[in-house]
Amino acid sequence: MKRRCFETRIGWDITLDQVGRDNFTVTYGAVAERKLSYEDAADRLGSAIMHALACEWKLDNRMKGEK
Repeated sequence: MKRRCFETRIGWDITLDQVGRDNFTVTYGAVAERKLSYEDAADRLGSAIMHALACEWKLDNRMKGEK
């Protein structure tokens, strides 16, 4: 069973597929990370979305105290 759970294009294609029970694949651009647990997939998906938004200047990534 493979089910596309999420997809978006923020800079690059970002997808989340469920391949089986507690078995996910997160694809960000040309990189696919397979056989991820729920927790690892959530972490990778969130990181991919945040990185893509930062690359499009939609997030303020300055360090505290930086102007």
